[in-house]
Amino acid sequence: MLTLPTSADILRIRREALLNRAIEAYKFFYPTVSQQMNFEALVKYGAPANVGWLIQLSSPQSVSLTQNSDTPYGLGWIDVSEEPIVVDVPAGPIIGVVNDGNFRYVTDIGSVGEEAGAGASYLFVSPGYTGDLPDGYLARRLDLNRALIATRAPNPDIDAGKALLRTIRMYPLSQADAPSENSFVDTTGVDTVANPCEVDGTFAFWEKIKASLDADVASREYYQTMGMLADLGLRKGEPFTPLPSTKELLAEAARIANEQLVVAAFASDSPDRLVWPDRQWEWTVLASGDQGYYETGYLRLAARERWFYQATLETPKMFKRAPGAGSLYWLGNRDTSGSPLDGGAIYTLTVSTPVPAAQFWSVTVYDLDTRSEIVAPQNKPLITSLRDDVMPDSDGNIVLHFGPDRPADESVPWVQTVPGRQWFAYFRIYGPGDRAFDGSWKPSDFVRR
Repeated sequence: MLTLPTSADILRIRREALLNRAIEAYKFFYPTVSQQMNFEALVKYGAPANVGWLIQLSSPQSVSLTQNSDTPYGLGWIDVSEEPIVVDVPAGPIIGVVNDGNFRYVTDIGSVGEEAGAGASYLFVSPGYTGDLPDGYLARRLDLNRALIATRAPNPDIDAGKALLRTIRMYPLSQADAPSENSFVDTTGVDTVANPCEVDGTFAFWEKIKASLDADVASREYYQTMGMLADLGLRKGEPFTPLPSTKELLAEAARIANEQLVVAAFASDSPDRLVWPDRQWEWTVLASGDQGYYETGYLRLAARERWFYQATLETPKMFKRAPGAGSLYWLGNRDTSGSPLDGGAIYTLTVSTPVPAAQFWSVTVYDLDTRSEIVAPQNKPLITSLRDDVMPDSDGNIVLHFGPDRPADESVPWVQTVPGRQWFAYFRIYGPGDRAFDGSWKPSDFVRR
């Protein structure tokens, strides 16, 4: 027969329920906090909304989730709370994507956008906008008021790529006849941080959620999940002053949830994670089709958590597994024996040629803790066919080296790692060919020497 718990058990059960609520909220809103960190960093380093851009070739000084140093970035953001914002994308080899404040996909732009590289003017309006949509624009209605614009110029000439990115413009629709000048700050090689790792597993994570709530409208699609935050005392426009006991609970939940995200990102047991059954390489995005974690009929939460703990941005172009479709990302964080990659050990990675890449390929090394490019005295976290002299040997292979000390043969391609720091790598193929998917070509695993 059912009876009510004792008073002590009721208090315990209430706490457990709230703790579970907080753990799930932490994981679900991790992309939101990641995006909030981006917005704050853009302002901090000189790129205010609707007018400012950061231009950079990523480097170990850029502490951002799995950015890479292949080609330069142009990063800006818009806020449509007061009026629609126009973004002029010039013709030419620019690829870009717009994601809202929850890191939800809005649109692709540039070569991968509707204009297919021919140049276009995009018009972004707020969720509640009721005004006219003038002709001549590619109009996009946002689910939130704020959105990140992330662009790249895939050009081996870095300076030329940066120059092209500086021709993008954004401005309020009311200034369409005489747009204001945009500002461009080059942060290449500058110490910058735009990374949720600063608040991982701490009470400060919840303060970033509160900042995001107060700065934007509530997402129509997040109505139910906003209820989790409300139960924790996180409501738009209301003070967030938790009692010491609640603050302790939220810090505990953050620690537990962050541990779960680490496992989801780097120790998944999902059977579809492996790219090939005889290799340790994994798909960065777990999916049964071309829609990533947006499975038919449901959102694959563990796959979404895995992706956003490792990386940023979402676009169908990144999820599609098909020859010639954008770029391909594989995660390597274990050696042939299945052991994590140790910054104090020496490894080799054999890449057979030709690599099935219509454009180029690269291997970038990241620190496991920050999920950012590894910081080492060499200050060169990647090997890329775009700029490095990666000639195959007599067997047609390119052998890449990883370890804390330069190999005796200084001519071999090498990335320096750091003793005491675990690391992982992304193998990227731009313009992947058939052999990247049919199993007829594959790199080796990392071999510990």
